[in-house]
Amino acid sequence: MQDYANTLGYSARTLSCATPAAGVGAKEFIDRRLILEAKRLLAHSDQTAARIADRLGFSSATHFSKYFHQRTGQTPIAFRNAIRGI
Repeated sequence: MQDYANTLGYSARTLSCATPAAGVGAKEFIDRRLILEAKRLLAHSDQTAARIADRLGFSSATHFSKYFHQRTGQTPIAFRNAIRGI
């Protein structure tokens, strides 16, 4: 979370104080937002999962795939295929 706070120009404490209005903690808020953006990119672009991983700041496509699967129950490619009806 500190990396996100630094990127936004805030302290981790300030970031944590800003998210209760959303009803979740800062980490959960960031996780949900990352998954939402990943789903949007997978559904509406032809970028590879590796390119999306890079764009979202993941250290590797494998890490992104594991992160996405843990939070959605699907791999990024399975999600893309399902949303496109493939």
